[in-house]
Amino acid sequence: MALIRNFDRYLGRTVFFGTLMALLVLFSIDSIIDLINDLESIGKRGFTFNHALLKLLFGMPQRLYDFIPTALLLGALIGLGNMAARGELVALRAVGISKLRILWSVLKVGLVLIVISIFVGENIAPTTEGYVRSLNKTSDIRKISIRSRSGLWVRDGDRYINVQEIFPDYRMSEIWIYELDENYRLKRASFAKQAFYKDGIWELSDIRHSLISEHGIETVTANEEHWESLVSPELFDVVTVKPEYMNAQKLKKYVKYLNQNELDSKRYQLAYYNRFAVPLSAIAMIMIAVPFIFRSVRAGGLGQRMAIGIFIAVIFHLISRILANASVVYDVPPIIGAFFPATLMLVIALFYLKKIT
Repeated sequence: MALIRNFDRYLGRTVFFGTLMALLVLFSIDSIIDLINDLESIGKRGFTFNHALLKLLFGMPQRLYDFIPTALLLGALIGLGNMAARGELVALRAVGISKLRILWSVLKVGLVLIVISIFVGENIAPTTEGYVRSLNKTSDIRKISIRSRSGLWVRDGDRYINVQEIFPDYRMSEIWIYELDENYRLKRASFAKQAFYKDGIWELSDIRHSLISEHGIETVTANEEHWESLVSPELFDVVTVKPEYMNAQKLKKYVKYLNQNELDSKRYQLAYYNRFAVPLSAIAMIMIAVPFIFRSVRAGGLGQRMAIGIFIAVIFHLISRILANASVVYDVPPIIGAFFPATLMLVIALFYLKKIT
């Protein structure tokens, strides 16, 4: 048991640092490309070099979530490849540790990193991506007072508006509107369950007004109202998060809302299923790395195997993007567009694993 524990720790540490190295390389390349693109915007609409650096910082959580499958593939190839080059894998096999046991040790490290990436992708990345979009239009960001866990706060003259959820197609939910008089005292507080911008008019539904005066508070309700002014539609381009960056809970809720109103929800369904397909693809990437390493132990050509592994990662991303677009444009079920690439990669990995065991 002590031998197995030491083996697990050593192999896990090797793959972990290999994955960190791969993430560092992927982060660096992507960040440099983004920084070069942002340098062209410096001096426009109040955008500065500090804004460009903040964009890189706020974009890190989403990069972690996006890169984790490829990083795990490269990390396994780097870590196990170095062990193979030093003859350590042969030594482990000689003392009776099976290839499947080695795979399980690698998977344990991968699962820990996958869980971390899921937490970041579900809880941190959606918020920071909103900040990234805000920094893209710094002149509009001044219209926003506060963006926090309590929602989005916007000022419109003597009105202060709090929105809990805001979606890319000009829809908002759970809106509080506070109106002040000339002495900055609250004169009316309104709540609307939903709001939708269409043809220059805001359509509010399930509204409740609380009118405040010296005589007390009077409550008025309405099923629907139309407002000419509420929140500037241009702010949607600044503060909304794309479906690909939303967390699963919000996506599920919005898909249900769109379906109940007989609206097109394919793009949001695809993003929802992808929240579960990404961890599966990360596991498949780890599983497909192991056969390459063991084949290289017998036949040599480790560099060639790593090149093939990287090529597989690129092909995987291309297939994922093509099927994602096809599921939206050609009415392919979103669940197929999300899970087919990961499932295909998993089947290929299982096929090669069967050949080496």
